[in-house]
Amino acid sequence: MRGSLMVVATVIATLTFQIAINPPGGVWQQDSNNQQGCASGNICKAGTSVLGTSSDDENQRLKYEMFILLCTVSFTASQTVILFLLTGFQLRNRLVMWLLILVMCLSVICLAGAYVISIWMVMKPLDKLINKITLYYALFWAGLVTLLCLALLLRFLIWLLKEFYRFLCCL
Repeated sequence: MRGSLMVVATVIATLTFQIAINPPGGVWQQDSNNQQGCASGNICKAGTSVLGTSSDDENQRLKYEMFILLCTVSFTASQTVILFLLTGFQLRNRLVMWLLILVMCLSVICLAGAYVISIWMVMKPLDKLINKITLYYALFWAGLVTLLCLALLLRFLIWLLKEFYRFLCCL
C-alpha cells in the first residue's frame, strides 16, 4: 500500500505542478499591452498566464483563480502524503492510513475540478453541450469521492467504537 500511495501522490504532485506553471492557454512569451490582447490598462508580463490576464471578463479571471486554487490544494495534499510516507509513519496504524486516504481523495477531487475548469477556460462560450457534460463530470466526481469518503468515515467510526468498547471492557 505504501508503494501505491507514493506512486499516486508523486504522479498527482507532478501533474498539478506542471499544469500550474503551464496553465491552459499558455503564458505570455513577451510583455504585451492592450493592443495585443491584454486587458485594457494592463501590461501582461512575459511568463504570466494568458487566460489569467488577457481579458476584461471577470468570469474568466474567476475561473483562472479557481483553477490555480484547485491545483494548489491537490499539489499540497499530494506533497503531504509524500512527506508522511517518507518520514516513516506506520501504515498499520488505521488512523494514519485513514488520514492518508482521505488526503488522497481530496487531491483527486481537486484534480478533477481543475480539469473541468481548464476545459471551461479554453472552450468557446457557445458550447453549451460541452459545458453541461463537464458540469455533470464534476458532479459525478464530487459525488463519488463524497460517497467514498463517507464509507471510509463510517468504517473508521465503526473501528473506533470497537476499540472504545474493548477499552471499556478491559478496565
